[in-house]
Amino acid sequence: MGDYDKGLELLRLLGGVENPAVLELFKAAQAAEYGEEAVAFVYGGVYQRPGLSLAQRQLVTVAALEALGYAEAQLAFHRAAVVNVGGDLGQDDETTRRLKRIAVYTAKGGVDPELADVLQEAKDAGELREAVETILHLAVYVGFPAALNALATTLTSDEHRERA
Repeated sequence: MGDYDKGLELLRLLGGVENPAVLELFKAAQAAEYGEEAVAFVYGGVYQRPGLSLAQRQLVTVAALEALGYAEAQLAFHRAAVVNVGGDLGQDDETTRRLKRIAVYTAKGGVDPELADVLQEAKDAGELREAVETILHLAVYVGFPAALNALATTLTSDEHRERA
């Protein structure tokens, strides 16, 4: 199964529909090929990476979209997707709270000093992989620059200086 087919299957699961509206939108805008590429990359690629469950991916996506404050249609889709993959919007374990905080700070540009604190908490809890995967996952929702900023924050100040 190719990335597009995997992505379409997942998109159908997340949305709970046979014909995802996003593909109809691209088709109506005469950009069907772009829509197929986006589905292949986002849902057939990014979502298939190890490190986070589907429910965790949806919860961090919801947290980031809420922080952005302007993506109501996408927010509604992903809130429903949490339930469609067996998650719970009220999930409140320590790991989930931490990942949601990372999502919010990443959505805000990845430069808030509080992000370093929550990333240190993730490192201390042995959850750096999940924290990094959260940031990488959100690149498609909050933008590549914000994700890169947040990713750079995962490095200690000494590591950051060496790479600069």
